[in-house]
Amino acid sequence: MDEVRSSNQIPMDEMNSSNPVNVGSMSSDQMEHSEGFEVHKSVSEKRNLTWIDEMDNFLVDRLMEQMHKGQKIGRVFAKTAYAIVAQEIGENFELSCNSEHIKNRMKT
Repeated sequence: MDEVRSSNQIPMDEMNSSNPVNVGSMSSDQMEHSEGFEVHKSVSEKRNLTWIDEMDNFLVDRLMEQMHKGQKIGRVFAKTAYAIVAQEIGENFELSCNSEHIKNRMKT
């Protein structure tokens, strides 16, 4: 009968830097400090965005523009409005910005 191993048990012959491995429940700090592990960050992992006054002013101007175009329904903007403003901020300030950054900034 074959032995079944959990996803966080890795044989020693599989633990080399050329083989990315499933590390199960290890934290990223543990992985970064363990020899033989390669840290892969998931695509869904989000980066924080540091907002400066210029960006805030730009955001308000672009949201006002979207509101005048009819992209604000009740108390919220349409998804396309957030996407357009995020793209404009990204292009203007040369950074990676998405709709979630915009929504979160509006909460603060």
